[in-house]
Amino acid sequence: MDSLNKNIDAVEMLAEQITMLIKTHEHKYDKTFPSAVKAINRDNTYTIMDDGGVKRKVKCSIPNAALKVGQYVWVKVPCGRLEDMHICGVK
Repeated sequence: MDSLNKNIDAVEMLAEQITMLIKTHEHKYDKTFPSAVKAINRDNTYTIMDDGGVKRKVKCSIPNAALKVGQYVWVKVPCGRLEDMHICGVK
């Protein structure tokens, strides 16, 4: 029975360590969120609001897209890199 308790304690400690690492580790993954075109800029970019309410100037990766102000779009942030944020789809 003592051996069983040691095994249970070891598993619980391992689970705690894994949980702590997951919470503190920065995850690099794509994030896609809905937004709307707020402005069309002269340099072929669009102003949108990010999912935190901050205005962002982004490019559109959709070939020959003719986006309009007020149009709903999907915006992607690849691997957490804000500098690569772009419009990837139309809603």
